[in-house]
Amino acid sequence: MYFGRTNRDRNACEQGLRLYSHALTQLRTDISNSNTEIGTLMSIMCLCVYENVVFSQPTAWLLHYDGLGRLLQARGPKPWRTPAERQILQAARYYITLSAGHQRRHCFLDQPQWESTRCLPEGETPDKIDILYDIFAQPPGIIEDYDNIRKASVTDPAAVEVLRNRTQSLIDKLHEWYRGMPWVCTTDPAMRENSGIPLPDDPMECVALAISYAMLLCLVQPCEYLGIPLFPEDSGEATSNIDQNSRNKFLALEICRFANWALRGECSASYALLLVYPLQIAWFCVQNSEEDLRNVRVIMNSVVADSYGFELGRMRHWDETSLDQGRYGFLY
Repeated sequence: MYFGRTNRDRNACEQGLRLYSHALTQLRTDISNSNTEIGTLMSIMCLCVYENVVFSQPTAWLLHYDGLGRLLQARGPKPWRTPAERQILQAARYYITLSAGHQRRHCFLDQPQWESTRCLPEGETPDKIDILYDIFAQPPGIIEDYDNIRKASVTDPAAVEVLRNRTQSLIDKLHEWYRGMPWVCTTDPAMRENSGIPLPDDPMECVALAISYAMLLCLVQPCEYLGIPLFPEDSGEATSNIDQNSRNKFLALEICRFANWALRGECSASYALLLVYPLQIAWFCVQNSEEDLRNVRVIMNSVVADSYGFELGRMRHWDETSLDQGRYGFLY
């Protein structure tokens, strides 16, 4: 199917559709036999990629992501034995967190036993992206707790304080991760100019930065409610005159800059797939500015959807009317 989409080959697309039906049948058999081995996880991930390509229904991709999470949770936090297994489970963590975040509910990957440092073979250290995915697993639960506090008829000060501490800890970990990149995350023009840090040469690091900025945008509302700055305290005075909408726009446009840099070379399909989520977040934040929207549209439609074949990455309107069961997404 992917070959057919990217090469405008109708016969290949039709063959891909037949293979998809066969894969679903085989997957149902594996799941009914309680098969949670790595091959079954890989099969579901292939279906996740398929739905990114065809976008058959508004929530079909979400059902596969959700199913992947249930299967991995049933498998348990077993060690990653081989480089190939590590790569598969690394990608699975990303899909699963996206599913939880889109449904605004806790992700089981935010539990300590699922941290990458505990799942790696003894003597191995986590990559930068592994550490980011550890952090990325936290926002869905923060968003759910934020929703619950706001919906409660009476505010529980203890619950608010617990959420404030968790959220502050998350923001601190994220900025510590930036220092390890190295990268300075700030909206202060002078600080950005003085840092002199260029965009990373490694496309995957640009993708990671785009994901991290999307994560910050998803935490804007909880952080505003809890009185937690998104940026380090030492840049507080310099950015005090910048309103939140301007900061959101800056982060969104930076996501576009990271995406352009990551997708500049050949063999960038895997990066394009990972960038669907941050680009959707960026689109949401600049949708009222036609000039800025034009930049996002070019990347999402011409590059991610048309050039790389991921139809899910095409710019489209998301709201409660286009999703099943009241699922609103990270930013609603």
